[in-house]
Amino acid sequence: MSIEILRNAEVLGARERELRDILLMSENIQHLAENNDWAEAVAEQYRRRALMDTFFAKDCAPSESQQVAEVIEAVLNIDQQVTNVLYQQRSSMLTDANQSRQNVRNVDAYLSHSVS
Repeated sequence: MSIEILRNAEVLGARERELRDILLMSENIQHLAENNDWAEAVAEQYRRRALMDTFFAKDCAPSESQQVAEVIEAVLNIDQQVTNVLYQQRSSMLTDANQSRQNVRNVDAYLSHSVS
Protein backbone atom coordinates (compact mmCIF):
# COMPACT_ATOMS: atom_id res chain seq x y z
CA MET A 1 0.00 0.00 0.00
CA SER A 2 1.46 3.33 -1.04
CA ILE A 3 1.66 6.30 1.29
CA GLU A 4 -1.20 8.07 -0.53
CA ILE A 5 -3.43 5.04 -0.16
CA LEU A 6 -2.41 4.68 3.49
CA ARG A 7 -3.12 8.36 4.12
CA ASN A 8 -6.63 8.15 2.64
CA ALA A 9 -7.71 4.60 3.52
CA GLU A 10 -10.92 4.23 5.48
CA VAL A 11 -10.34 0.66 6.68
CA LEU A 12 -6.97 -0.17 8.21
CA GLY A 13 -5.58 -2.68 10.64
CA ALA A 14 -4.23 -1.52 13.99
CA ARG A 15 -0.59 -1.39 12.83
CA GLU A 16 -1.51 0.46 9.65
CA ARG A 17 -3.52 2.99 11.68
CA GLU A 18 -0.53 3.59 13.95
CA LEU A 19 1.73 3.98 10.93
CA ARG A 20 -0.70 6.40 9.30
CA ASP A 21 -0.95 8.36 12.57
CA ILE A 22 2.85 8.70 12.64
CA LEU A 23 2.78 10.05 9.09
CA LEU A 24 -0.12 12.43 9.74
CA MET A 25 1.46 13.69 12.97
CA SER A 26 4.67 14.39 11.04
CA GLU A 27 2.73 16.36 8.44
CA ASN A 28 0.99 18.28 11.23
CA ILE A 29 4.35 19.11 12.81
CA GLN A 30 5.45 20.53 9.46
CA HIS A 31 2.25 22.58 9.17
CA LEU A 32 2.69 23.94 12.71
CA ALA A 33 6.33 24.82 12.03
CA GLU A 34 5.45 26.62 8.82
CA ASN A 35 2.91 28.64 10.81
CA ASN A 36 5.51 29.46 13.48
CA ASP A 37 3.61 27.52 16.17
CA TRP A 38 6.70 25.97 17.67
CA ALA A 39 5.19 25.26 21.09
CA GLU A 40 2.48 23.08 19.56
CA ALA A 41 4.96 21.55 17.08
CA VAL A 42 7.16 20.44 19.98
CA ALA A 43 4.16 19.04 21.87
CA GLU A 44 3.07 17.12 18.75
CA GLN A 45 6.62 15.87 18.30
CA TYR A 46 6.56 14.41 21.84
CA ARG A 47 3.25 12.68 21.08
CA ARG A 48 4.66 11.34 17.83
CA ARG A 49 7.76 10.06 19.62
CA ALA A 50 5.59 8.16 22.10
CA LEU A 51 3.57 6.63 19.26
CA MET A 52 6.75 5.69 17.39
CA ASP A 53 8.15 4.05 20.53
CA THR A 54 4.97 2.00 20.84
CA PHE A 55 4.93 1.12 17.14
CA PHE A 56 8.57 0.07 16.95
CA ALA A 57 8.44 -1.87 20.23
CA LYS A 58 6.68 -4.57 18.19
CA ASP A 59 8.50 -6.52 15.52
CA CYS A 60 7.85 -5.45 11.97
CA ALA A 61 6.32 -8.26 9.90
CA PRO A 62 7.99 -8.93 6.55
CA SER A 63 4.69 -8.14 4.83
CA GLU A 64 4.69 -4.60 6.22
CA SER A 65 8.39 -3.82 5.95
CA GLN A 66 8.13 -2.03 2.59
CA GLN A 67 5.32 0.20 3.80
CA VAL A 68 7.11 0.94 7.07
CA ALA A 69 10.26 1.84 5.13
CA GLU A 70 8.29 4.22 2.89
CA VAL A 71 6.71 5.95 5.88
CA ILE A 72 10.07 6.23 7.64
CA GLU A 73 11.54 7.83 4.51
CA ALA A 74 8.60 10.25 4.29
CA VAL A 75 8.92 11.15 7.98
CA LEU A 76 12.65 11.80 7.60
CA ASN A 77 11.98 14.05 4.59
CA ILE A 78 9.31 15.95 6.52
CA ASP A 79 11.64 16.33 9.50
CA GLN A 80 14.31 17.76 7.19
CA GLN A 81 11.81 20.28 5.86
CA VAL A 82 10.87 21.24 9.43
CA THR A 83 14.56 21.73 10.23
CA ASN A 84 14.90 23.97 7.16
CA VAL A 85 11.91 26.05 8.30
CA LEU A 86 13.43 26.33 11.77
CA TYR A 87 16.73 27.65 10.44
CA GLN A 88 14.97 30.08 8.07
CA GLN A 89 12.84 31.46 10.89
CA ARG A 90 15.85 31.66 13.21
CA SER A 91 17.78 33.62 10.58
CA SER A 92 14.84 35.95 10.07
CA MET A 93 14.54 36.57 13.82
CA LEU A 94 18.26 37.34 14.07
CA THR A 95 17.96 39.81 11.19
CA ASP A 96 14.97 41.46 12.88
CA ALA A 97 16.81 41.62 16.21
CA ASN A 98 19.84 43.23 14.57
CA GLN A 99 17.61 45.78 12.85
CA SER A 100 15.88 46.56 16.16
CA ARG A 101 19.23 47.13 17.88
CA GLN A 102 20.27 49.46 15.07
CA ASN A 103 16.98 51.36 15.38
CA VAL A 104 17.53 51.81 19.13
CA ARG A 105 21.04 53.17 18.48
CA ASN A 106 19.64 55.57 15.88
CA VAL A 107 16.94 56.82 18.29
CA ASP A 108 19.54 57.23 21.05
CA ALA A 109 21.79 59.20 18.70
CA TYR A 110 18.90 61.43 17.64
CA LEU A 111 17.85 62.04 21.24
CA SER A 112 21.39 62.83 22.34
CA HIS A 113 21.64 65.53 19.66
CA SER A 114 18.15 66.98 20.08
CA VAL A 115 18.08 67.32 23.87
CA SER A 116 20.77 69.99 24.07
